[in-house]
Formats: sequence, structure tokens, C-alpha cells
Amino acid sequence: MTLTVTNTGNRAGKETLQVYVSDPTATVYRPEQELRGFAQVSLEPGQSAPVTLTLGQRAFAFWHDTAGRWAVEGGAFGVRVGASSRDIRLEATVELTGQEVVPPLTVESTADAWLADPVAGPWLRESLGEGEFAAMLFDPKNGRMMRAIPLQRLSRFPGFPVSEQQVEEAVGRFARDGGMTGRTEASA
Repeated sequence: MTLTVTNTGNRAGKETLQVYVSDPTATVYRPEQELRGFAQVSLEPGQSAPVTLTLGQRAFAFWHDTAGRWAVEGGAFGVRVGASSRDIRLEATVELTGQEVVPPLTVESTADAWLADPVAGPWLRESLGEGEFAAMLFDPKNGRMMRAIPLQRLSRFPGFPVSEQQVEEAVGRFARDGGMTGRTEASA
């Protein structure tokens, strides 16, 4: 973002521009606005100068505890520039594509999380076959409740077609690199 700053006073001076980012539709708690950059410019009386402020992907990110890394949610972000957080003089909106955050599978991940995984899901469906447990998990009336149970606990049910050991082995086999897919793009 480039903007022009003008010294309207009759003496030389400095101005510090502060850049704040807001995420009004965040799915996690975030402050109303977060300081994400700043720049300082010195100007003589009546002088104007262009100032460029660049925000990288990290300026729009939050720490995702489950994934263990920074993540950017898609959507509209507010970008505010001012002399302070209470003296905002310019506002813009930036649209980001964001990243899909997929927490890594663990033995405590629900059957639903396992089934939704693009790699582990087919393995689990094949392992379930068409037996009694598959019918319970995919039952339109009660399946949602069954799928909310961690896969390791389901594996302890008598007759469940996947053993605890197989679940533990599957965690290692289907481990994802950092729990993220997708990319982040910005357009103003």
C-alpha cells in the first residue's frame, strides 16, 4: 500500500504511520485491531512524500494451537493506517483466499475427522466394510453421534473392525506436514 504524507505545519517534523489489521469474521478470538507494521517519514514544511507499507502473509495470521503454526483464514480484512490506534486516517479492505487448516490426526481425533481426511478417510471406509459399525456410523439419524467418538475409543468396542494398534499405526502413516493445505493470496 502506498500513500502520500504531507507536512501541513510550518516546521519540519516526523510522522510515524502505524498499520493495523482487523479480522471481523475470525473464527478464533482476535483483538479488534492488531498493529502489523509501521514506517516513519521526515518532512519539511509543505513537503509531501510517498510512503509504501508492505504487509506479508504473517500480518493477517494467527497462531493455530492445534496445527502448531501460523494460519490465515480467508475473508475480508480491514487495513487501517494512522498516527495511532485511535487516530486512524485511512482504511481499506483486503480480500484473502486463506488457508484451510486441518489439524493432524491423532488417536483422539473423532471418527468424523478421520473420515473427512482425504487420505485416511478411504482407508477407514475400506476397513469398516459394510458391517454393523459402518451402518451405525453412517446412519442418518444417529451416525453423527457415533462419528463424534474418538477413533481409538471406537476401536475398543467389541467387534470393531479396526484395532487400537491399527489406529496408532495409522496416525504415523497418515501424518500430515504441519496440518495445512491451501495458499494465501491477497487482492485489494
